[in-house]
Amino acid sequence: MNTRFFALAALALSLAACNNDNENLNNDGPVAAKFTAAIGNNVTATPSTRVSGTDGDLWDNGDCIGITGAGYINIPYVRESGQFVPEDMTIYFNDTETKTFNAYYPYQSEGGTVTVSTAADKQGTGIDFLFASGATGDTHNPTVSFTGDHAFHHCMSLIKFTFKAGDGLSFNETEPAGYTLEGLKHEGTFDTATGTTAVTAAVESPITMQLGGATTSQVIILPQGVNSSLELKVSFNGLDYTTTLPNPSKPEANQFSAGYAYTYNITLNNKGITVEEPEITPWKPGDSNNVSITL
Repeated sequence: MNTRFFALAALALSLAACNNDNENLNNDGPVAAKFTAAIGNNVTATPSTRVSGTDGDLWDNGDCIGITGAGYINIPYVRESGQFVPEDMTIYFNDTETKTFNAYYPYQSEGGTVTVSTAADKQGTGIDFLFASGATGDTHNPTVSFTGDHAFHHCMSLIKFTFKAGDGLSFNETEPAGYTLEGLKHEGTFDTATGTTAVTAAVESPITMQLGGATTSQVIILPQGVNSSLELKVSFNGLDYTTTLPNPSKPEANQFSAGYAYTYNITLNNKGITVEEPEITPWKPGDSNNVSITL
């Protein structure tokens, strides 16, 4: 009886040891990291808001972010079917130690500090750089969430224009054809490791945007200070009309700050030029200015 009891006890201990070994293997062995991401204050568990300042935009299939952490550098993860998946190399947790990750968008294969041009032909999501930092994970918690305080944020600045018809004018048949903005520098760099930008251009240069029948437009620019007011020339009905735009007043005076959008409401009038007090834009607090242009 005692012999049988001890044999059963030994078998139970042996099975327990095997189970513990399996648990250790499952917990301590390589575990693939999973990544979720949001923009700004969005804290949902799946990618939800995207780029370029348009409310409600989603991450598109094919959007690619670069991830650094856990001994990996600049690893591309691409969005497919609502989640980010490795493009070629998978990031693994190899131990139980908590690892911290940074990420940026859009992915740059060379990594490091990359050159940036905000010229008219470069406008779009390709230069709307985003950066996220401080998200963590480990073998027990392999989902790394770039959300909340660790969500992606805009690293560039955004200038938005809305063109309106004032007294004596109508846009029903003829809209402004385009505009030229002067007073900004359009060459610089973006550091994929830190999310910082820098202006490298020595002098300002104009940027000309075509409207193609639209009455709204936006220009992504490098964050920068301005020493003088920006000049705006609007082409309407075959003629060019010029006005001076007020400089930003917040969050810093005379500074287009990273992550802020500045909206200028341009009203074309037969008489009078007025500049109203700025309003807050939805992208992130910045200046919104109403400007009237005499025709």
